[in-house]
Amino acid sequence: MTRKWAIFWVLAIAYFFVMFHRFCTAVMAGDLTADLGLEPAALGFLSSMYLLGYATVQIPVGILSDRWGARKTISLFLLLASLGAFAFGKAASFETAVLSRWLVGAGVGCVYVPALRLMGCWFGGESFVFMTGMMLAVGNLGALSSTWPLAVIKSVWGWRATMEIVSVITLLLVVFIWLVVKDQPSEAESPKESTTGAASEKQPEPDEAVPPAERTGLRSMLKSKRFWAVTLYFFAFETTIISFQGLWAGPFLKRIYQMPDTSVGYALTWLALGLMVGAIASGVLAGKSVRRRHTVLTAGMFGYLLCWVPLVFATSTMQSYLLPLLAFMGFCAGFFSISFGIARECFSASMAGTALGVYNFTGFVGGGLGMWIMGLIIGWVSPDGTREVAAFQAAFGLALLLMLIGWLMLVLLPRAWSNQK
Repeated sequence: MTRKWAIFWVLAIAYFFVMFHRFCTAVMAGDLTADLGLEPAALGFLSSMYLLGYATVQIPVGILSDRWGARKTISLFLLLASLGAFAFGKAASFETAVLSRWLVGAGVGCVYVPALRLMGCWFGGESFVFMTGMMLAVGNLGALSSTWPLAVIKSVWGWRATMEIVSVITLLLVVFIWLVVKDQPSEAESPKESTTGAASEKQPEPDEAVPPAERTGLRSMLKSKRFWAVTLYFFAFETTIISFQGLWAGPFLKRIYQMPDTSVGYALTWLALGLMVGAIASGVLAGKSVRRRHTVLTAGMFGYLLCWVPLVFATSTMQSYLLPLLAFMGFCAGFFSISFGIARECFSASMAGTALGVYNFTGFVGGGLGMWIMGLIIGWVSPDGTREVAAFQAAFGLALLLMLIGWLMLVLLPRAWSNQK
């Protein structure tokens, strides 16, 4: 195995646990509610702490990965995630659990952006979108493991012991990252190979080249219409998918369809599998042209948008086609991986980490707020648990409206290209 593939796999395994932590509360929602005595709004707030911690570090991690190096950044913050996971497993109060989830989110939040920067350095611009899809596919195995497998494991060991074991595994992973990862090919390979890799990174396809005014500077990044058009879409997408897959899909399936934890985990497995397949398929379909990537992304997100329609208007009558719906929803959602390539190509390589950090920040702020706001809506519509269907319809209706706005941002994205200064 060459050095670059060893780096890819160790980063992909790290991202496996990023996704595991992101979605594990959906299956553990019943345990958390029982152990900590949580109302819907409190459960939503607790789950959102992972995302708010994740969002907090996105802009700093972009700057750190550009200036300090991805290897040091990932290693240090994964240590923080390991500590947070262990503390979460030991949490005896709501306040401790909230702080622990924030630490986990902040720790694993410093994996994805530096990993993207490393893949840009090691694999070059032409392979970036495909490699992003590959890493997201491995990550979605982590999301998959947080569904039915987690439900089975916690039924044997309990959710607390499970989180403590994950903490130890994360600590071991830090050691592998420190030993394997190198920030640049020049640190591990011959000067000739390093020069060749650098050349491929600095020579994008003609239609992917960015205007000189956009190549450097945080100020120019914040003025980029193209960047903000795709970022507004990402805010809408992440708000909806994280709120659903990361938390409220679990209580929805338990309360509306009376599913036990293992059945909830099995149903969410189909969503995670769809995401994994969609991430790979979108990377293959996207090709090298940024305009083709936009077309593929827009088509995939239209399919994802349509999946919210039965969730809102047929909330309690979907049992016959629930699993295919979740699988298709996941497949279409997996196309979001293309958007990272579009966001990255707005700027030069020297700004890649910062741009992706800002991009990720908006998505995870949305996800954190979405979890909490959906909890407020559910608690407000059905405070005594007697109007559960109406409560979930209201919460999912907000997601449908927000995703419609996000999809329209994608439709308008070509205008941002043509009007870009």
